[in-house]
Amino acid sequence: MAIKKILLNLLGEKKYLSFLAGSFQRLYRTGLLGAEYNDVYFLKHIIRPGDYCADIGAHLGYFTLELSRLVGDSGKVVAVEPMSAFHNTLQRLIRKKKADNVTLYQVALGGNGEYVEMGIPRVGDMKKFAHARVKEANPHLEFIESERVKNEPGDRLFSELPRLDYIKCDVEGLEYQVFATMPKTLEKHHPVLLCEFFDREQRIRFFELVRPFGYKAYALEQGRLVPLDVYVEGPIVSQNNYFVASQQEERLRPLIKN
Repeated sequence: MAIKKILLNLLGEKKYLSFLAGSFQRLYRTGLLGAEYNDVYFLKHIIRPGDYCADIGAHLGYFTLELSRLVGDSGKVVAVEPMSAFHNTLQRLIRKKKADNVTLYQVALGGNGEYVEMGIPRVGDMKKFAHARVKEANPHLEFIESERVKNEPGDRLFSELPRLDYIKCDVEGLEYQVFATMPKTLEKHHPVLLCEFFDREQRIRFFELVRPFGYKAYALEQGRLVPLDVYVEGPIVSQNNYFVASQQEERLRPLIKN
């Protein structure tokens, strides 16, 4: 934490975010990043050349650039990052990497109304870039920076895509609201979904939204997708969960633990 604060003060926000984004890309290539990034490393097992993917809540492009590499010239990545600081940093990185198969949008998904107020909160004495979120949904937080962002329904944003094979969504507790705006997308394409959840009720609500489209829930454990009972009692550890529709099960069967 102290090192981050020193770097931020020395470099300024723009250079600090660029430093973080570039450092991740260099460290990722070593294969030495910890368990926190297992889902990024797992992409190589489920993403194919020519796939169409979406990264909702792209932040600094940790998933975006790897998806771009894996889908290749015949594939496409749609990245969604509403906050200007992260959007602009990722845009520069996409240009630097010549990731021409990435389209980056600065919109919010799942908000109420035509625009939403997004903000970055303070935690302790630090500005928490990784905790950017919709202000209305987080009245308990102290926001030290905010901006008004256009809100877009998922079905409209993805309506022109001929296919959609995979969606990663990390929107700090509003996953249900995001996917509630894209029933046509789920019904038409049945993409593999990766979402982060903080509590049991939140995960159950999301599962009951996508289950009618043929989805089952999984957790990633030691490189395999393990069936997950979302109704098990008790608190859950904050984690990413996978949701796989029956239309995708056959190709992913070697990765699913029986």
